[in-house]
Amino acid sequence: MAVRTKVLLTLVLGIAASVLTEFSSAAPGPAVELRGAGSTLIAPLLGTWTKALAVSHPNVLVQYAQTGSGEGIHHFLARSVQFGATERPMTDAEIYRAEGGVVHVPVAAGMVAVAYNLPDVSARLRLGRETLGEIFSGAVRQWNDPRIGADNPGVVLPARTIALVTRREASGTTYAFSAHLAAVDPSWNRAGPGVGDQIAWPPETMTVLGSEGVASRVSITENSIGYIEYGFARRLGLKTALLQNRDGAFVGPAPAAGAAALADAAANMPPDGRQLISDPAGTAAYPIVTYSWLLLRENGQSADVADALRAFVGYGLSQNGQAQAAEIGYAPLPSAVVERAEALLGRMR
Repeated sequence: MAVRTKVLLTLVLGIAASVLTEFSSAAPGPAVELRGAGSTLIAPLLGTWTKALAVSHPNVLVQYAQTGSGEGIHHFLARSVQFGATERPMTDAEIYRAEGGVVHVPVAAGMVAVAYNLPDVSARLRLGRETLGEIFSGAVRQWNDPRIGADNPGVVLPARTIALVTRREASGTTYAFSAHLAAVDPSWNRAGPGVGDQIAWPPETMTVLGSEGVASRVSITENSIGYIEYGFARRLGLKTALLQNRDGAFVGPAPAAGAAALADAAANMPPDGRQLISDPAGTAAYPIVTYSWLLLRENGQSADVADALRAFVGYGLSQNGQAQAAEIGYAPLPSAVVERAEALLGRMR
């Protein structure tokens, strides 16, 4: 059952963020208030865009709750927020339930980094396609397992038990990570943990809330490994593994590698924007990427809220908004995806 986190990260325009414990406890704000909930992966970027919006729209207050993608969808369907954020697109059944309709607007692309804490290993860890899944399924439990050794010739790895760190709540990052592992090895879905925003990890796994929680736990736990959005790993200075992509190259997370992963599929984004890229092609491509979508109502909201949402999301899709995304570790959207996103934003009335 999803954890119903009710901590609200308030992104006040031009003011330092503060924490509110309930949506209903927010103090009276400016003329237009936009409340959102969902993905932790995209939260830092939404905070950056919120500050930028203050310059041109000082009468708009954006408040965003980092609850995880699953709860973001839940709050959107419950109409307790004006927008949701997710890396797991809504299902057809969920879309059918959405009062006022829903549009999925891809606004950014994140990379799911595999962070680790091996203080006595100076060489950057390399993890092959099958090896990564074997670690997170529990099939490989020791750092000096020959399968990890084969990916890291000449590197002395410790004879220590691997400490897995994963997300506890319904998470779009978990969805993207598990979808990639299933794309590499069909048995992951058929006989292993499966694909979803919450899945059954091995019993000894440490589960924590949010990307920040995973990053913090890995940083203080020797011999640990976990999956997080790349920006969180970069901000904490965590080591991230080079992952083997579909073309056999070992690639680390970086905006250029994320952009390479998106490039091949960009022209084929479906009209509704719900495109998954679980195993991208290309020698330079980082293998685990995901779009972050903002969920917007197609109709049934006030004109001032719709105008404020268009301004906020429109800024994120602008050259300045996408440049800010790249600066803090996200993959910039290909021009074809930006065009599709702008068309989807135009459907909101």
